[in-house]
Amino acid sequence: MISTFEYLHTLAVAVLVGKVVLLSFVVAPILAMNLEREPFGKVVRQLFPAYYALGMAVAALGLLSLTVLGMIREISLSMHVAGGLWLLILAAETYCRSPLTPRSNAMRDRLKEQEQLGTVDPALQTVWNRLHQRSISLNSLVLLAGLCLIGLARGL
Repeated sequence: MISTFEYLHTLAVAVLVGKVVLLSFVVAPILAMNLEREPFGKVVRQLFPAYYALGMAVAALGLLSLTVLGMIREISLSMHVAGGLWLLILAAETYCRSPLTPRSNAMRDRLKEQEQLGTVDPALQTVWNRLHQRSISLNSLVLLAGLCLIGLARGL
């Protein structure tokens, strides 16, 4: 039974790190190089809710498997740290899915309208840039947390 939950925990970490690496270093750069701005935006709007939902699901699986492992055997410091990392990942993924992505999309729509009218409000552009940077920072945080979970795996 322990090996099943160890496997599920390892699977959750692998999927989490894999999804971030694939999107950040393969999918997004290829899409950006091959699609014009409008089709790129449409693809990204379809992609990100599912991307964050997958992150939320694997964070829940990671927490669940870790909780069961903690009930079966003695809880170690590594388990506490891993639990904290999974909670951080779940919070980041949830925040990015909603409210960050819808707010960013709304700002982008307003900017697009202004661009069509030939004038862009610099304050609005600054807000969108900050939202975009926040999503990049949180995605990086999730990747770093996932890499830390890999390092903690032997101590669980």
